[in-house]
Amino acid sequence: MRVLISGGGIAGLTLAYWLHHWGHTPVVVERAPHGRLGGYGIDFFGTGYDVAARMGIADRLAERQLPAESICHVDGTGRVTARLERRLLEKVIRGPYLALMHTTLEEALGGAVRDRVEIRYGHRVAAAEQRADGVDVTFADGGHESFDLLVGADGVHSATRELAFGPEERFARHLGYAMACYPVPDTYGLGPRRVHYNEPGRQTVLYPTGGPGELIALFLYRTAERSVPPRTERRDALRGAFSDTGWLTPRLLAEAPRDDLFMDGLTQIAMPSWHTGRIALVGDACGAMTLTSAQGASMAMAGGYLLARALHRHDDHRAAFHTYEARLRPVVRQRQRRARALARSLVPATGVGLVAQSAVTRLILRDAFTGLLRRGYGDTTSVLTHA
Repeated sequence: MRVLISGGGIAGLTLAYWLHHWGHTPVVVERAPHGRLGGYGIDFFGTGYDVAARMGIADRLAERQLPAESICHVDGTGRVTARLERRLLEKVIRGPYLALMHTTLEEALGGAVRDRVEIRYGHRVAAAEQRADGVDVTFADGGHESFDLLVGADGVHSATRELAFGPEERFARHLGYAMACYPVPDTYGLGPRRVHYNEPGRQTVLYPTGGPGELIALFLYRTAERSVPPRTERRDALRGAFSDTGWLTPRLLAEAPRDDLFMDGLTQIAMPSWHTGRIALVGDACGAMTLTSAQGASMAMAGGYLLARALHRHDDHRAAFHTYEARLRPVVRQRQRRARALARSLVPATGVGLVAQSAVTRLILRDAFTGLLRRGYGDTTSVLTHA
């Protein structure tokens, strides 16, 4: 089949690779002019690592992992109050663990499909009309083409989902938090570690990117707003949310760029079905979990792999869509629940909650309490264990 994939991120590129591997002809359209840019770090393990290994890119990713030997929590003076060493994290996860920049994973996936799959950058789907034997697609530039299937892999704010299923507000579950991040020069003597600093309702995180002299400053905070401000207003909004915050936060905010600041709300997507007719969704478009799950990238790769495998094993696309969704939906729903619970404990709303968080953090970051930490990370078992 000829399959149009809307979205050239982690889910879309993984799906494209495996569709091509099993004899289909995928075409990827990505609205960004030269691929997506995601200037933040991700935890990569479990299912995602397994899929990467099957694609032959795991070793390449390991060579480019972030130089973070530990995850530390500090107080306002910078004193370490709790530390999670990498060896303990791998014990918790029960397998390989990589800390990666989001762009590192997307670049590796892009390299795996570049000579096999047609990718059209600077393109997006404007309309789609289903027929009994295909999908007629109109692109934003006015072009028209027909495909056997259309798959939306275009993220939490999926335009494909809106075209086929309705507006985002029907499916969005806002968790009451927002995040922002941007690169800053490495003038803080951070070393090979990721550092977290908490105040009631706010968290500042700083970690190295692996690039020469570069760190990422990330901010997570409670908010009742369901949408982020326009790009030109984000810096002021972030500074307002973190006014009077301690540790290195004022210095980091002073370095915030005016127009190139990534910001988004923490939003999950929950839908009654991931497919309709000849259109299906994959990754964050149908099952966004938010960064507090630590498994968004892995589940995006799981979705791409399992959907392609189902289309390989079933002649009828309806049976393939059902098989894919039945296999992955329960896993996504479980990990979404855990992500919601973790978000509440990650950024406590009150000083009392912060004291409790600090005490529990010191407790679980010990070898004797790996069971508690494992429950915090959720089920890290690979979805491909029996696939």
